[in-house]
Amino acid sequence: MDRITNINVIFGGSFNPPTVAHYEISKQIIDYFKVNDFVFMPTGNNYSKPELINAKHRYEMLKLVCKKLKNARVSDFEMSQDRYKGTYYMLEHFKGYYFVLGADNVKDIVNWLNFPRVVSDNKFIVLNRDNIDLSEILNQEKLINYKDNFIIFNDFTVSDVSASKYRMTLDPKYVLEEVHEYCVVNKLY
Repeated sequence: MDRITNINVIFGGSFNPPTVAHYEISKQIIDYFKVNDFVFMPTGNNYSKPELINAKHRYEMLKLVCKKLKNARVSDFEMSQDRYKGTYYMLEHFKGYYFVLGADNVKDIVNWLNFPRVVSDNKFIVLNRDNIDLSEILNQEKLINYKDNFIIFNDFTVSDVSASKYRMTLDPKYVLEEVHEYCVVNKLY
C-alpha cells in the first residue's frame, strides 16, 4: 500500500501533562504523513479519569508543545462540551481527519460509544506498540469489515515515558522544558 500523505490528523488524550513521548510521536506522524493540520484534542473536565487536572492547564501546556511542531494546534472542542460525548461525536465535527490511537485502544474500540459507526465512518492511525497482534484484533468478527480504516504505523520510535511517571516524580526529563516550567509556576501535580 502506498503511504498516505497530506492528511489532517487528530491526536486525542488527557495529556496530563503532555510528555516528550507525545511530542516525539506527534513530530514523527507530522513528518511521515506530511500532515497539513495536526490537532491535539485534550479531553474536557467532564471526562472522568483519576488525577485529571483542569483542562485549561492541559490546553495551555499543549500550546507550548505546538510551538515546537509544524502545522500543529490545540482544539478546545471537547473542553467546550457540556458532557463527554465520545470520539464519534468529535470526529463528526472534524470530518475527514484521521484519529491517532495506540494499539492497546484498538482492543477496546468495540466498546466505544457509537460502535460500529465510529469505526465505519472514520480513519485511524494506529501506533503499533507493546507487541500487540493487530492483525488478530482487526480480523475479529466485529472489526474485519473495517480493517481498511486502520493504518498501522510501525515506523515510529518513542522513549519509555508516561505522564504518570512525571506526576509521581516531577522529573523534568519526562516533559519538554517549557511544560515543566509551566507545571512548576502553576504548582500542578
